[in-house]
Amino acid sequence: MRRLYSVSILLLFAVAMTAQHRVVADAKKSINQLSMSVTSYQAAINKIKPALVNDETKSDPEAWYVAGKAYFGLYDKYKDTKMIGKKVDTHAMCNALLAGYDSYLHAMSLDTIREVDGKGKPRIDKNTRQQRVKTRFSGDIVDQISKHAEEFNVAGGELYNIKEWNDAYKAWQVYLDILQDRRISTVAATNEVLGQTRYYQGIALWQKGDNAQAAEHFAMARNSGYTKKEAFDYALVCLSAINDDQGIVALAREAYDLYGTADVQYARILINNYINLKQLDKAARLIDEVIDIEPDDAELQNLKGLVVEQKDGLDKAFLYFKKSVELDEDNASGLFNLGRYYYNEATRVAEANSRMSARALARKVNPLYQQALPYLEKSYKLDPSNDDARNALRTIYYKLGDAKKLDALEGK
Repeated sequence: MRRLYSVSILLLFAVAMTAQHRVVADAKKSINQLSMSVTSYQAAINKIKPALVNDETKSDPEAWYVAGKAYFGLYDKYKDTKMIGKKVDTHAMCNALLAGYDSYLHAMSLDTIREVDGKGKPRIDKNTRQQRVKTRFSGDIVDQISKHAEEFNVAGGELYNIKEWNDAYKAWQVYLDILQDRRISTVAATNEVLGQTRYYQGIALWQKGDNAQAAEHFAMARNSGYTKKEAFDYALVCLSAINDDQGIVALAREAYDLYGTADVQYARILINNYINLKQLDKAARLIDEVIDIEPDDAELQNLKGLVVEQKDGLDKAFLYFKKSVELDEDNASGLFNLGRYYYNEATRVAEANSRMSARALARKVNPLYQQALPYLEKSYKLDPSNDDARNALRTIYYKLGDAKKLDALEGK
């Protein structure tokens, strides 16, 4: 009885050892049927899943090969259904393609048999001097992935359209990986394709709010030769969102070198940077270049005034500030600078006539304060964050004796 008991245990162990292999075989058999539907492919996938985590079969390349075949079959069935005008679950369809790729890739990583001779010694390849290897499934896997290569690019667009940003990014990444995998793609991908795909990934990252990564992908796109304006403009949006001022200036210079003043936003950024760096001659030359194209741009006139002021004084800048406001009566910066001109004039007159009586001095300076007032008030209303405008108004209200407006300004 004891011996029989031991034999029965061994038999049960043998049965258990082959159970998961039978699952793989059954799944393989089922996906080879000609009448497979979406539902039957899904059933086959559910059947093979346990074998992918079971200790007995999780390192078996055939299990992963069958899984990849089932997922690709499901994708193809979804695609065929869609082509005849029937509605399909786009997310499920594209995820089947991605899961199939992952399964196939894992199968290839396991699908290596090292050859030995009858004595168990390695067989050496005469050309490579390395041990000879052979595979069971990799050839078909490469063929299947190669045939579906373009599908990953399409899937990225499909997933993007349904706002599945992460999966869209992944699909485009797989597409790039395939194009650059010499085992699968024998023709090198063009820079145009690589750049455009990086651009698509950047858009997906931007949509999900990852501005830093998006900006990096737009840079990769441009470095690969995708230099359409959109690759610069989206990057500017992303760099602005993360307050990367240096990156914005560098990008504007890159765009300006390519597009010049075809879009003056790049020149504007460079002009502001030149002004901040006190490189006034460069700023002036670029402003003049842009003004020739857009003479009625109020902000450009204001910028020109700021440059002229730093080089030649406020009096010379006055006409540019005045023209800025004439072109756009709601230009907060132009309004402030024009009001600042009259305010400074009042201060200059007061300092030049310091021995004059208070009443006589008021008759000289108050009209200048009155001239400054409407510009400063409107500028402050448009831009309440301008503390310089607020401080100037406080002084003017005090000088003019307007307690009501002064209290309102102070929040009393």
